[in-house]
Amino acid sequence: MKPIILILAFFCSVLSFGNDILQKTNMQSYEISIKTTVEHWGMGDSETNLFLAYLKSNEYQNCKKSKVDETAKLAPLGRVGDSCIYYNIPLGRKKLFGKKATFHNAFELETYDVEVDFDKIDSLYEYDPCDPNVMLYTSSSKPFIDIEQPYLFDISQAIMNESSDILDYAERCYLFVASRFEYGERESGFKTLNYTLLNRKGDCGNLSSVFITLLRMQGIPARHLMGFRPDGGLHVWADFYLQNYGWIPVDVTYKHDYPSQDYFGKIKFEHNGFIVQRGIAHQIDVLDSPKRIAGLQTYTYEVSYNKPHHAKVYISRKVDCVKKS
Repeated sequence: MKPIILILAFFCSVLSFGNDILQKTNMQSYEISIKTTVEHWGMGDSETNLFLAYLKSNEYQNCKKSKVDETAKLAPLGRVGDSCIYYNIPLGRKKLFGKKATFHNAFELETYDVEVDFDKIDSLYEYDPCDPNVMLYTSSSKPFIDIEQPYLFDISQAIMNESSDILDYAERCYLFVASRFEYGERESGFKTLNYTLLNRKGDCGNLSSVFITLLRMQGIPARHLMGFRPDGGLHVWADFYLQNYGWIPVDVTYKHDYPSQDYFGKIKFEHNGFIVQRGIAHQIDVLDSPKRIAGLQTYTYEVSYNKPHHAKVYISRKVDCVKKS
């Protein structure tokens, strides 16, 4: 019986912390319908590998229902439980789908505004090197996250020297990125970390990359949160991990846009949106050769042809969101 008692004691000690620092308010329920159309124009045959956003439950949202087109497969997206929808689509002459293929996927999600109760963080704990969050989110993921980037590393050391602890350091990094970098090149895709540093400018995903790199340089687990809003607009923000407490959301982009407001541990759903992917540059293994996807917020694809020609494949996406409560 003794081993069982020890296990229960450990389990209870974990429950005494948990993720109760996240205060969830303003619950809203959405029904989301996504229609994706793939069209082949021109002579010849094509084959399209299409990867679509798939919404699941996580720390910040609750997926109550999902309906995926019957021709789809679900593929793991990273190692934290996220997934994407995968289709292999033959198009062109003499192919099963003809010249157009349309897919319908639907979800029912509960979303929340989130605020961290920092008063519940009375002690900070050393990171457990065996914790999966520590193992996954403290290393480089080049070219977007580089914990050895010399210019940024010097800044990291300077900020850490002024910080009282890792929580203070994380907040100072949030303020640094929001005040020193310009927001620009909206929804232009993920740029390399060096590109963002050189230009002192980036969109929401690239500004988040700078913040996340600064945290990982000091061994603090941090990651991207990628998704889309009910109107179909895209957004990327971040969160970081405190041992024995959980994840703390941070939005450096909104701090940049509204300097007088506080987005450190305070996230409003209307600003951020549904989360599709946590982390960056995940590998998908459903193809003959693994495919690395920097960020999947809506869709990504690759096209191959049976022989060189001038045919083109076009993809369109329509999102309908109905707020139920």
